Amino acid sequence: MATRIEVSELRVGMYIGKLGVSWLNHPFVRGSFLLTDAKDIQTILDAGITEVWIDEEKSIPEAAPEPARPSLAPETKPQAKPVNPPRAAPVAASMAEEMERARRICQSAKAQVVSMFQDARLGKAVDPETTLELVGEISASVQRHPGAFVSIARLKTHDDYTYLHSVAVCSLMLALAHQLNLEESITRIAGLAGLMHDLGKAAMPLEILNKPGKLTDAEFAVMRSHPAKGAQMLREGGAGPEVVDVALHHHEKVDGTGYPDRLSGDAISLLARMGAVCDVYDAVTSNRSYKKAWDPSKTMHEMAQWQGHFDKVVFNAFVKAVGIYPVGSLVRLQSRRLAVVSEPGKESLLTPKVRAFYSLRSKERIALQTIDLAEADCKDAIAGPEDADKWGFRNLDDLWQG
Repeated sequence: MATRIEVSELRVGMYIGKLGVSWLNHPFVRGSFLLTDAKDIQTILDAGITEVWIDEEKSIPEAAPEPARPSLAPETKPQAKPVNPPRAAPVAASMAEEMERARRICQSAKAQVVSMFQDARLGKAVDPETTLELVGEISASVQRHPGAFVSIARLKTHDDYTYLHSVAVCSLMLALAHQLNLEESITRIAGLAGLMHDLGKAAMPLEILNKPGKLTDAEFAVMRSHPAKGAQMLREGGAGPEVVDVALHHHEKVDGTGYPDRLSGDAISLLARMGAVCDVYDAVTSNRSYKKAWDPSKTMHEMAQWQGHFDKVVFNAFVKAVGIYPVGSLVRLQSRRLAVVSEPGKESLLTPKVRAFYSLRSKERIALQTIDLAEADCKDAIAGPEDADKWGFRNLDDLWQG
C-alpha cells in the first residue's frame, strides 16, 4: 500500500515507492528505493521535492541502515542532482582525426572485452572497475566529436559483434547521458553499464550465441536468460547496483512486455531505459550472422514507431544525441542526388555534412562531392531518407569514412 507523506516526515527505513517529481528531475538513478542513509533525505529536500509515496509493505520501521552494497569508487556514487550546467568538453577535433583515434580505441576495447568474456566463461570473477580507464577514453572521444566514435563502433563484422556491441553501447550510453546532461558520476556509470550490459552472453552456449540462422523457441528461451546470468556475474564481481540493474533490465519495455521481470513505467530505472534504446539501436544497425544491418536513419524512423517499447523522453534525447540522419545514412537531396551523411550538423539535426555520389536524373554515379548543408550559401537540403537495400549499393560505409 502506498501512502503519500511530506518529505519532512521521511525516516530511514522507509521504502520510497515514488518521488513527487518527474524521474528526469530527481537526484537518484531509481525512482523507488529503500531509504538507508539520512543524507538522502537532505538530498531530496535540496532537490525541491515536497512529497513522496511510501510503500509500507517494503518499509522497515526503525530499522538500522543496511550494509552498503558493493559499488564503484565513492566519487562515482550518484548522490547529487542529475541535471547540471553544461560541462566543459575536451579540446575539439575534426571528424577525420577523431575517427582515426576512435578506431584505435575500439581495437584496444575489443581486446579488453574479449578477455573479460573469456574470464567469465571460465568462471572467474569480472571486476568492472578495471574498465573505468577505457570508459573514460571513450567518453572523452564522444565529447570531442559525438558522431565519430559512435559511427566507428557501429562498423563490425558478425564475428566481432558480441564484443564490439558492448563497446558501441558504451559509447551510445555516454552520448545519451551527455545529451540528458546527467552529472559526471552518473554518466561514468552509464558508460560502464553499457560496456557490461551483455556480460551474461558469456554464459550462453556458443552454438546458440553464434548460430547463423533464426533461433528456435527453445534456443531463444536460453538466450533470454542472459540478463539474469550477467547480473549475477556482476554482483559476484562487486559491481554497483546501477550497473547490475542495466544488465538485468535492458530488455524491459515501458509497456511491461519485456523481460525478465516484465517491469513497466517508473519501475524501470533511468539507466535501464537508456540501455534499452542504445542496445536495440546498435543491434539493428550492425551486420549479424543472420541479417543485414539496417540503415541508421531507417532505424530511427522504425524505432520511433514502436509503441510501448521505449521511454519517449529518453528516445527523443537519443535522437538528438545521434541525429535524425546519423552518420552513414543514405539520403535523397532536393538537387535529385543521393548522398551519404558523413558528419552530424553542429547547429541542426537537419543540416549535416553529406557526400553526394549518385544522380537520380542520369541514374549513374557521379564524382564524390562533400556538401555542408549548414553553410549559409548552400542551396541544397535533405528531401528525405532512402532505403539502401532498394538501391543495392555496396560499401556505402566507405563513402563517409573517406
